[in-house]
Amino acid sequence: MTDTSRSRGRPRSVAADKAIADATVAIISDEGYGGLTMAGVADRAGVSTATLYRRWPSKEELVLGTVATLAPDRAEIDTGSLAGDLTELLEQLVDRLGADGGRLLRGLIGEMVRNPELADALRQQALVPRLEELARMLDRAAQRGEIPPIADRNVAVSAVLGPLHYRFLMTGEPVDYEVVHSLIPILLAAFGAGHR
Repeated sequence: MTDTSRSRGRPRSVAADKAIADATVAIISDEGYGGLTMAGVADRAGVSTATLYRRWPSKEELVLGTVATLAPDRAEIDTGSLAGDLTELLEQLVDRLGADGGRLLRGLIGEMVRNPELADALRQQALVPRLEELARMLDRAAQRGEIPPIADRNVAVSAVLGPLHYRFLMTGEPVDYEVVHSLIPILLAAFGAGHR
């Protein structure tokens, strides 16, 4: 009897997937989105263009797939306090900005301004889940009585994430744990912690 449940073809190579993601990050970091070509990624990754197109039918999907590999699934942050939650969240952001995620962001930021469809897809994939998690953190803090209810969660989320992105993209100042630890008391005061 034939096993019809078995998938056809060879399984995808994890090494090839990593080489493709690494090549994509490197090219975007060096040349920006405009310098990214499927042939260039295939050559740099040491795979055939057929292999690349089987995984990612377009340049946009390749970028989205690469972003997904840089933001692995993880448990939602819930330390039991707003200070702990914000510290953990921002330290994770520091780690991402200091690694391939930051290199990719710098290489894509100009294209995101010019290409609204790509920008929206990247936001939906990489940013929206993080924003929703942060909004839940603020709601939990209000429910615990740490802060008053947040009137505009979008503004609050921008206040939390904005400073690190501003330093990373605009001023070039260090983005590290020391900055996070300096920022936490400012954020808690801004949210009215201890003033209910």
